Amino acid sequence: MFGYIKPYRPELKIREAEDYRAVYCGLCRELGKSYGIFAKMTLSYDFAFMAMLIMSLDKDICPSFEHCRCVAHPFKKQCRCMENRAVSFATKASMVLTYYKIKDDIADKGFFKKIAAFVLLPFASSARKKALATGKEAELMDKAAAEMMAQQKKLEEEKCSVADMAAQPTAKFLEELMGLCASAENERVLRRFGYLLGRYIYLCDALDDLEDDLKKRNYNPFSFAEKGAKEKARAELFMTVAELCDDVELMELDRYKEIVENIVCLGLKSEVQRIIDRKGGEENGKSI
Repeated sequence: MFGYIKPYRPELKIREAEDYRAVYCGLCRELGKSYGIFAKMTLSYDFAFMAMLIMSLDKDICPSFEHCRCVAHPFKKQCRCMENRAVSFATKASMVLTYYKIKDDIADKGFFKKIAAFVLLPFASSARKKALATGKEAELMDKAAAEMMAQQKKLEEEKCSVADMAAQPTAKFLEELMGLCASAENERVLRRFGYLLGRYIYLCDALDDLEDDLKKRNYNPFSFAEKGAKEKARAELFMTVAELCDDVELMELDRYKEIVENIVCLGLKSEVQRIIDRKGGEENGKSI
């Protein structure tokens, strides 16, 4: 995904920050172990949150940890979460989505980005095949991702001017993804949470790209607003975050409750404000 789902660190306790980093490092380890060095390049906050949320909801998962060195930290051992169902689920989703993202870059991006995407495509294709070989779960992820990209392309070709409609493919994809990891008890709330999270990710990315898309005349659902595009985007996103916070309150989180609440109720809103403040600085000719 895009790296917008991250903790609000000023409000994160030391123990919570260590737990989050351990899951993040565990995800990095599993990506490299199962899919190769290339896969580590796809590591993002978004999938770390996904793994942590699944561990929070699934009482059958008992996370275990180890201390070890890695290329990024060769001199000091780091604590990392060892492989479990949640980590495995997040890595499979990451590989499937990366493949389709690179295919999309080849179709839509400029010359140099196309070249980079062509170089990365064989690695992404190999990682996707490994993920698909793990079974039915990955196949359903792949089907949902393919449908998302096809629907998104159609909306962009039609120049969809309604942001909420443009966000539907990403929202539906995250809804299906969350449904795959849900139990019968929490499926309804988790699917709704996934839908809203997908909506947030799409709109946040659209807001982040708005200035560049306007300059390059690329498609962006917010570019059709005659005025106040940024304010409209902020209102849409803050409303989505409020609904996400309501859904978190309905979840029975067995562990990492404070971290999940921090990310959803503080981190998401902070990320929107960061994008708006940075774009505002650019408009005023200030250094960021």
